Amino acid sequence: MRHAIELDEYTLQVEITDLTDIPPNPSSWDSPEDYHGCRELEFSVISGEVYDEDGNATDLGRNGCAAVSEMHAELIEELLWQIIDGEKEDAAIARAESRRDWEAA
Repeated sequence: MRHAIELDEYTLQVEITDLTDIPPNPSSWDSPEDYHGCRELEFSVISGEVYDEDGNATDLGRNGCAAVSEMHAELIEELLWQIIDGEKEDAAIARAESRRDWEAA
């Protein structure tokens, strides 16, 4: 999954390479991850641009993407989780609407 992330003066194309999103299950005693849930993701910055004060874009290149990724890893991950949670919420709303339409028919 690729996503565009706007971060300060950067616009990054980020690809999620690994995603684990297990909701908590308080009735499970199998493992702490099952009981508490587990949310992990790994990402890679594919490309990016940096904008100067005048709004001119410059390509970051491979080394620039790696540096920005390392410097802002926690913030990028937080923004990706916001996108993922938003997509899940949109999907739940769409399912509820289709279920409502089906029941009304």
